Amino acid sequence: MDALRFENVTYHYPGDQRPALDHVDLSVETGQFVLLVGGSGSGKSTLLRAAAGLVPHFHGGRMEGRATAEGMDTREHDPRQIARLTGLVFQDPERQLVMRRARREVAFGLENLGHPADEIAARAEEAMMVTGASRLAERPVERLSGGEQQRVAIASILAMGHRLLLLDEPTSQLDPVAAEELLGLIVRINRDRGVTVVLAEHRTGRLFGEADRVIQLEAGAIVLDEPPAAAAATMAGRSRWLLPPVAQAFAAAGRSPLPLSVRDARRLVPQPGPAPASVAVRAEPDVRVEHGHKMLGEIPALRGATAGFAAGRVTAMMGENGAGKTTLALALCGLLDLDRGRVRRTGRAGYVSQNPAHYLLHETVADEVAYGLRNLGVAADEQARRVGAELSRFELEKLAGRHPRDLSSGERQRLAIASVTVMRPDLLILDEPTRGVDGRRKQELAGLARELAADGIGVVVVTHDMDFAAEVADEVTTMAAGRVLTDRGPRSLLATSQFFVSQVGLALGVASVAEATRLLEARETDTVNA
Repeated sequence: MDALRFENVTYHYPGDQRPALDHVDLSVETGQFVLLVGGSGSGKSTLLRAAAGLVPHFHGGRMEGRATAEGMDTREHDPRQIARLTGLVFQDPERQLVMRRARREVAFGLENLGHPADEIAARAEEAMMVTGASRLAERPVERLSGGEQQRVAIASILAMGHRLLLLDEPTSQLDPVAAEELLGLIVRINRDRGVTVVLAEHRTGRLFGEADRVIQLEAGAIVLDEPPAAAAATMAGRSRWLLPPVAQAFAAAGRSPLPLSVRDARRLVPQPGPAPASVAVRAEPDVRVEHGHKMLGEIPALRGATAGFAAGRVTAMMGENGAGKTTLALALCGLLDLDRGRVRRTGRAGYVSQNPAHYLLHETVADEVAYGLRNLGVAADEQARRVGAELSRFELEKLAGRHPRDLSSGERQRLAIASVTVMRPDLLILDEPTRGVDGRRKQELAGLARELAADGIGVVVVTHDMDFAAEVADEVTTMAAGRVLTDRGPRSLLATSQFFVSQVGLALGVASVAEATRLLEARETDTVNA
């Protein structure tokens, strides 16, 4: 029996003429590891929701065809029944956290299934240990960072011991080490325990080579279903941005075979010499936090943090989950008062939360973007001009009349940024802007951030995505345990650090895909000339 089967499944969300799933035929054997890739809005999340029975039981809409998960027909069983055998982890962990304390959250599913109290305690504790959530056990879930909430959400699913595990962007809010640990855990669960895994992910660097199959979706349809090496070769010619960064660099340089991991790249290019380090041009900071201290309940979120941020520069702010990045960002914008210390800032500051749902207050996409301008008293004709320009910049013009909550996660993220950039802030902070965003949109977002910086805006990108940081940052600020470790360090840090390092940095000793491509092309030329 297949763990998951779709037979000619077509699905439309309520009121949507375009199918979110379009004649999908798919069979996943028990024990397989399947990686789903595709652009934002391509249907990956919808496919996982359909597998869990949420489509159409919870979301409504119109579904044709047949889907079965662990032998249960999703038309005949509701999501609660399917959840006894199939676990789904959402890309927005706050959407599935219902209990006040983390420990209770992890135990909640087992309690609903009627397990004995002593078994619940043991399984919940073990699940928290394997996801690195033990230290969060007694913390209120609303006080956790996004990445910490993600760990708790995954622990709550793992505790129930499902045979089919569906994961939607599980590393989107995790720092590099936490992501490595989690993905290693998922691979072990699949390999050692035979749990079937279907995982949708934009950050494919750690997973591409581990999967049994890579499935690409476009406009709700499966356009590719191949083993990793064959899938990479196909994507190199038509959708390179879906590949791991090291494979992108090799493909851009015309090199083959394509490496699917850091280890593969090192084997193909033994002991590469790093490119000459560029000298960072350090401008005086226009915004500065000095000796900032902040307690969030009993948690010291900031401990004497001091950092500066310059206009016309893109600064990547990085650190492990719970390091204090978001707290520092909120203080920079004046959205959070420090207990001690001070913030020096002139001009208007804009903050885009890591949860785009915080911005969805209006009935249409266009109204969402116009809201801030109305509050600023901008004239109607100027409002219309700036809203139109911003929708075009973010490729949202065709969605102007749609309700924001009907957009994909990536589309909602772009809308949230547009609703802030339309007000032309002097300082713009993007908190985890690549969450739920595909590789092509990341490239566009990096270009947008550099464009805004060129206009004189100070752009701060709070991110766990080291590969994105390597593409966009002029400078790097690093944090740990509420303290600033590196203030306005050079971007070359992303090629040499032990923790804050991109995939091509690990493999080739340079930070970005573009730098890696140039390095590979130069080495190929040297080889030919020799």
